[in-house]
Amino acid sequence: MTNWHERWMSQQTGWHRAVYNDLLLKHWPSIHAPPSSHVLVPLCGKTLDMEWLAQQGHEVTGLELVRRPVEAFFEQRGLMPEKDDLGDVVRYSASPFVLVQGDMFKVQPEHVQADAWYDRAAMVALPPSMRPAYVRHLQLLTKSGAVGLLISFSYPENELQGPPYSLSDDEVETLFSHHFELECLERINLEDERDRGLSSSHSSVYKITRR
Repeated sequence: MTNWHERWMSQQTGWHRAVYNDLLLKHWPSIHAPPSSHVLVPLCGKTLDMEWLAQQGHEVTGLELVRRPVEAFFEQRGLMPEKDDLGDVVRYSASPFVLVQGDMFKVQPEHVQADAWYDRAAMVALPPSMRPAYVRHLQLLTKSGAVGLLISFSYPENELQGPPYSLSDDEVETLFSHHFELECLERINLEDERDRGLSSSHSSVYKITRR
């Protein structure tokens, strides 16, 4: 976890995009999240994607370990959030955004019960050993029938030391199959990732529905 604090402090944040994610824009309508849904964005950083989700009429709750990007998200929008100490985590609120700063595994179901969620960079930021706990916690923080959009990133594991860590289609199906229904919406070969020295890589886009 110290590694993430150091990355934000040294601005080694290559995962942060200055534009909305094109796969979010393309596929969010496909998951049919109800209007005015409460959308959860785990390990959100200060992603612009939360702004886009709010523009669709959603309430957005982001979970972020590091305080710096949380404060920057509100500052960049001229918002003055209310700040509440919840014990293990701190909640920053300025409608339509709530960002909860701290260890996401300390966030309790009474703090968040989402109708939908969006994961572009959360699972790939976690080593495989932490992913079963992530999926279990996602189940706790979402309602029955909640729908999610997951964007994976997969590559030969011996070719890159993460993060981002490789997340294969087989692993996604294994982790989510017990309590969620999965539908692969698109699979994309990523030619531009060869610059990282990867012989091959791809992203898959999933609609995931909590049973």
